[in-house]
Amino acid sequence: MSSPFILQLYRKPVLVVGGGIIAERKVAYLLKEKALVTVISPLITEGLESLRSQIKIIKTSLSVEDISEEYCRRLNINWRSFLLIVMATNSHPLNEQLSNRLFPYVSLINIVDNPQLSSFYFPAVVDRGALKISVTTSGKSPILARKIREYLSDTFGLEYNAYLEELHHIRTELQKIEPDPQKRKEMLEERTEFPLPPATKNSGK
Repeated sequence: MSSPFILQLYRKPVLVVGGGIIAERKVAYLLKEKALVTVISPLITEGLESLRSQIKIIKTSLSVEDISEEYCRRLNINWRSFLLIVMATNSHPLNEQLSNRLFPYVSLINIVDNPQLSSFYFPAVVDRGALKISVTTSGKSPILARKIREYLSDTFGLEYNAYLEELHHIRTELQKIEPDPQKRKEMLEERTEFPLPPATKNSGK
């Protein structure tokens, strides 16, 4: 059973093990969230190579035997320093074996080819600035999650980001002039429209 939550990744160290296309996609997502990304893989895609100025790349293989203090000292890394780890090698058994060895150091581990053994998933996200809508099928159907995200993207356009800023301004001002929490809530209820009227939606595109 899984529970949704929002994780703050800004300037948090994260590790991606693997250098293929899937690893590249995960790195792109993590960079968008301003995480500090380290990649460990003997081979990497051209896309990852082009990100060398934004990420730390350690070009070496990683085996179960490498999960040791000596390995950490040699590569100047600390397993416990990572907020989360993404296992994205092209070997299913290796992903699972490494994850089992790393769980004592890091609680949040995503195994890209085995959601059942992962402690977190990457959701499909509709990103509208302050408004973020995450969709997950708990790893059962990433394609369905993507299709639902695309459907929601058409419903929640860019205008919602501007609208949220407006509501935030109204809420901040009401906190200054209205001391009664219940009255503030009622006033905000009156001012909050959903869904947005067509004119507002068209102006946000």
